[in-house]
Amino acid sequence: MPGMNSGLEANDPVVVAAFRAALIHQGILALLIFGLVGAVWATARGRGRLAPSRGTPGRAAGQAAAWAAEPAGRRLLRLGFGLLWIFDGMLQAQPAMAAGLPSQVIRPEAASSPGWVQHVVNWGGTTWSYHPVQAAAAAVWIQVGIGIWLMAAADGPWSRLAGLAGAGWGLVVWVFGESFGGIFAPGLTWLSGAPGAVVFYCAAGALIALPDRYWRTFRLGQAVLAVLGAFFAGMAVLQAWPGRGFWQGISHGRRGPLAEMTSSMAQTPQPGFLAASVRAFTSFDEAHGFAVNLFVVVALAALGVTLLAARWVQAARPGLLRPAIVFVVVLCLANWVLVQDIGFFGGLGTDPNSMIPLLLLVIAGYLALAPAQTAGAVPAATAVRGDWRDRFRPAALRRAIGAASARSVVSAGAVGVILLGAAPMAAAQVSRTADPIRIGSMAADAAATSWSCSATTAPRLIDVSSVLFFELL
Repeated sequence: MPGMNSGLEANDPVVVAAFRAALIHQGILALLIFGLVGAVWATARGRGRLAPSRGTPGRAAGQAAAWAAEPAGRRLLRLGFGLLWIFDGMLQAQPAMAAGLPSQVIRPEAASSPGWVQHVVNWGGTTWSYHPVQAAAAAVWIQVGIGIWLMAAADGPWSRLAGLAGAGWGLVVWVFGESFGGIFAPGLTWLSGAPGAVVFYCAAGALIALPDRYWRTFRLGQAVLAVLGAFFAGMAVLQAWPGRGFWQGISHGRRGPLAEMTSSMAQTPQPGFLAASVRAFTSFDEAHGFAVNLFVVVALAALGVTLLAARWVQAARPGLLRPAIVFVVVLCLANWVLVQDIGFFGGLGTDPNSMIPLLLLVIAGYLALAPAQTAGAVPAATAVRGDWRDRFRPAALRRAIGAASARSVVSAGAVGVILLGAAPMAAAQVSRTADPIRIGSMAADAAATSWSCSATTAPRLIDVSSVLFFELL
């Protein structure tokens, strides 16, 4: 995939410095966005106190009641995936991301997929390679913004839109960043994270975007667990399929795919105790590959059957599902540590892999089996009557802004942060010319390795830095 061969080292000093400067400058802009939104809100509230409008206390009481009555499963998804999006955004801020992500992460993941998948991924990866600083910084702010938005908006349209934003961006990452989660590549297995961690982010976003009435019945929990049960059953079939190598720890003097994967993961820079745990599991799988695979197949099949039958199990013996959920937690955490090796060490990890998102979905489905009670009646805000254009008059807008909750204000600021990242990425996608920073860095590298490097090289590097600074501004 030549489009993702940027010709830059992952730790290229010019690109790393440019990336750091972009994050600092855009971070200041993000703070200014929140400050501006907060100032507008405070001004509107201050003027509203001089001429209070009817319905404001009722609205505040309604918002408090809605927060208290939010279904536990939905709250777990919203807060859990909000934290994950923020954490993923912080991982995207690692120095090597700008230059190293296309060639060292995206390209290897797509290499074993069919040609058409590689072409699709290459189309998106080319944009990143041509504009590494803009694309890397954009990913940071989009994901941080989505996370803040999810955590701030507890109910209503703001919350559902946050779920849709998470699902939409997750779909982009799943297609272009994870090569469709590797589902078209050979060797698909639940142990390594199939069908891609971000597909669970998409599922969570879709569930958060559902209207509130769906969370007020146990049917949603049954549907979620049934889908997850089918997923576990399908993964059990793939794991048990003969000829894929998972039944052998070592075959003809070569490691099987599981031992080979964990052996390579153990080489990743990470805390010593984690590397030792992964190496120990690798040795165990080499010696007992058949037993390890048999346990995984049986565990996945049992979980699949249990979750598929959750509707009848819950009706007959409600207490039987709890041990199954505990077993899912233990199994996923063991796989997360011993096989997936936590997922984000090494400088180019973009997320904690699939086990934590999967666990959040399983637990949320279990919690949704007990539907939340409808909140009690609260004083409703007085409806605005008259011409609809009256709502957009300055006085009406000021009252509406002043009556907004603090969570709505934070949500509005988070949307601004998302746009802060999305605008440069959209501009980079439209532009087909390479970033001057990338060209300058490659030129500097060529000059540094040339015998003709002379005193004129330093001014050229200074010129590159100047272009870099003004480009970021």
